[in-house]
Amino acid sequence: MPTEDRRVRKTKKAMTKALAQLLLEKPLASISVREIAELADINRGTFYLHYHDVYDMVEKLQNEIFDQFNEIVDRYEPRDGTDELFPLLVAQFQFLSENAELAKALIGKNGDAAFVDKLKVIIREKCFVNVKKILKIKNECEFDYFYHFIVSGCIGICSAWLFGGRKESPAEMAALIENLIVNGAAVLK
Repeated sequence: MPTEDRRVRKTKKAMTKALAQLLLEKPLASISVREIAELADINRGTFYLHYHDVYDMVEKLQNEIFDQFNEIVDRYEPRDGTDELFPLLVAQFQFLSENAELAKALIGKNGDAAFVDKLKVIIREKCFVNVKKILKIKNECEFDYFYHFIVSGCIGICSAWLFGGRKESPAEMAALIENLIVNGAAVLK
């Protein structure tokens, strides 16, 4: 896969920052290409070189996030039930920290509920299969309730951490989440 030119990366980063800033202020439907271009200090033609419209931009950014999230999960898949959750969680919190403004915008009040729903599906299919293996949970019904409880809590904690200024390190947050998952699962055994 060819790498993007440094100028293209810089332009896309400026547009992403502008979109995130606008999403923190107002709903996606109220954001125009003109506003993104002005905040990113580019002309509208430059925007259209990369995206069809604002919705196309959001969709492509979300897909990039999901791809990167999947890569992280794939790197830390447990083997033989001996691995712990901590390294995966640290990597996920580092990723969130590196993409904090966009993450805040996408999960915030003006964000996309479909994004959060898709994130929950990915967490279920990729992460919680591993959690189930690590914690040796056998009862499907109880595991389903446990999943909903934990994933909603984790998203809430991530949101609070992002909007609270990320005072704790990714490792501290990972330890907190791991503790909640492991100790929460103890009632299922």
